[in-house]
Amino acid sequence: MSQDIKAYRVFIASPGGLQDERKAFREAINDYNESDAVPRGVMFLPVGWENTLRGVGRPQSMINDDLRSCDYMVLLLWDTWGTPPDEPGKGTYTSGTQEEFEVACECYKDAKHPMQQIVHFFKGVDPRHLADPGKQLQQVLDHKKKIERTHFYGTFDSINEFQERLRRQLAQWLRDHENGRSKDTKNAPVQPMHSTTDGLGLGPPATELSASAVMEIPAALKDAWKLADDGNLTEAEAKFAQAVARGDDAAAFIEYGKFLARIGRLTQAEVMFQRAIELADTNGDSKSAAHATRRLGVLRMNTGTLTEAEELTIRSAELAKKSGADDALADAYGSLGLIYRTRGDLDQAETMFQQALAIDEKLGRLEGMARGNGNLGVIYRTRGDLDGAEVMHKKALAIDEKLGRIEGMAKNYGNLGLIYETREDLEQSEAMFKKALTIDENLGRIEGIAKGYGNLGLIYHRRGDLNQAEAMHKKSLTINEKLGRLEGMAIQYANLGSIQEQRGDVKSARELWTMSRGLFAKIGMPHEVKNVQGWIDGLK
Repeated sequence: MSQDIKAYRVFIASPGGLQDERKAFREAINDYNESDAVPRGVMFLPVGWENTLRGVGRPQSMINDDLRSCDYMVLLLWDTWGTPPDEPGKGTYTSGTQEEFEVACECYKDAKHPMQQIVHFFKGVDPRHLADPGKQLQQVLDHKKKIERTHFYGTFDSINEFQERLRRQLAQWLRDHENGRSKDTKNAPVQPMHSTTDGLGLGPPATELSASAVMEIPAALKDAWKLADDGNLTEAEAKFAQAVARGDDAAAFIEYGKFLARIGRLTQAEVMFQRAIELADTNGDSKSAAHATRRLGVLRMNTGTLTEAEELTIRSAELAKKSGADDALADAYGSLGLIYRTRGDLDQAETMFQQALAIDEKLGRLEGMARGNGNLGVIYRTRGDLDGAEVMHKKALAIDEKLGRIEGMAKNYGNLGLIYETREDLEQSEAMFKKALTIDENLGRIEGIAKGYGNLGLIYHRRGDLNQAEAMHKKSLTINEKLGRLEGMAIQYANLGSIQEQRGDVKSARELWTMSRGLFAKIGMPHEVKNVQGWIDGLK
């Protein structure tokens, strides 16, 4: 039986030094065509300078002609900007890649051309090179800084990660095709695919421990965090890289790791925390070891490996006691509270949060007090004490506003939004969710962005706009999948199942809820397994 196939041309632009990634680009597209795209009536065609026929004339102009016929452009950069496409003094572009980018932008703006989206992928650079970039890498960083607020981009640290991110981008383009979306409907800037709250009341959200410093840190690192909080992620990473360039400062590696975790580069974040632990052990610095070990535990908790997360966090508490670092001990207790909260043991979670808060109050540590109040607010909301929860989150918000901790502010806005959503005050709830999402987008904090989309999906669902709700939950699911956040994935599968159940599609609802139940079981959240199983049992 014949099948109509819609073909989309995807151009890859890159300077030299990325041959392996160009090969991986083609392999990923061909694999995705075979497994997903062609069965659904779409084929993506990889295009690059390798396809351009040799002929008479300026080579770059012939490449540009191929580019003008493409629907999408993937611009791949690492540590080299490239060489000018023309003889010295005769051209306006500093590299062929820059010319291709400018041509693609012209095509995107011109309705006569098919160009629908331009996507950047940056390969992670060694911190020592980033700290002293030289001319070529500096040109890459200047370009990244220029586009980081106006174009979709992501950073990868391995070939496999690049291919996985590319496959997710192809999946988005396939959904755009099926939904009839064109470039005119996709013109909003998107931050890198890069804790306030989570979805449908399946369990309380984890009010994540802060990404700003809990240890005394040098002025240079404070400057780096200021840049990060202002959304200047390229400059921030360069500052962090400079801080770790000496290779002997455990605190610098911890701060860099926290920044990388914020923007979703979890593999590299783990490398930084492991290096910090090695340095701390070598130097007999139990306090730094405590902070870095807890951070590893947070990574494990976010990916659903709760047993390992608990072991690491208990180890962190032991190191904190050994060094007499009460601030590190408070943080460890707070992390243990989050782990117990995730498992549904609210009494034990509350005990840990209270112990952490008591230490922070004794120390007069306002940042820890904000986190403690926020964490207790989550417990109260889960138990149905909405008034008590609101008081705690407003306390936390007031402290965060005083300190200028915008990440903490975002988390509390999101948690207040859930309270108002439960009260069915949808207008106020939506306002809180949007405030949180705006901050997280500016920070490039993709875990918060994922939760923001999921929360807005709740609002649209309650208002009966199932299509918009579904779109939000799918966006959230995509980001959670990228991060490997099993709990976030489980919640969004459950949300999507509820939408299908309301539409009367029992089969799809059962499939989505079954996937949700399986993820909750894998994490070790029996209370949520029971909830979802009840929904499955209630299907007719």
